[in-house]
Amino acid sequence: MKLDFISNQTLDAMESYLSRLSQRQQIVASNLANIDTPGYKTRDVSFHATMQELLAARSSGLHTTRPEHHPGLIQPIPGAAAFEVQGLSSRADLNNVDLDREMLKLSETSFAYSLITQLVRGKFRTIASSINEGRV
Repeated sequence: MKLDFISNQTLDAMESYLSRLSQRQQIVASNLANIDTPGYKTRDVSFHATMQELLAARSSGLHTTRPEHHPGLIQPIPGAAAFEVQGLSSRADLNNVDLDREMLKLSETSFAYSLITQLVRGKFRTIASSINEGRV
């Protein structure tokens, strides 16, 4: 049995999530850059859909009792399609970007990115500790 410390489902999932966070950061930055553009509509990326995709990809490799089940590792998920956020109030120029909402999204995304990078760092520390036989 081959043991691959660098490529595994956990790291693949973290990679996909970090990519999606990066994409969301770019979309929020675009929203902020267009805050004064007449007619601009706020865009976002669905993180609920991201987690559903990750969970579906992960569970597909865990159960292979039937022919329609497909074994395999989590594959990096390509960027999600950005969508226009519905239900936001528009100003007179029909722009619906809200500075407070976008700054909150920026903060949430930054926090999630920091959290995931700490988890990745911990994963690599565990690998390094294993290589060094538990010595620090």
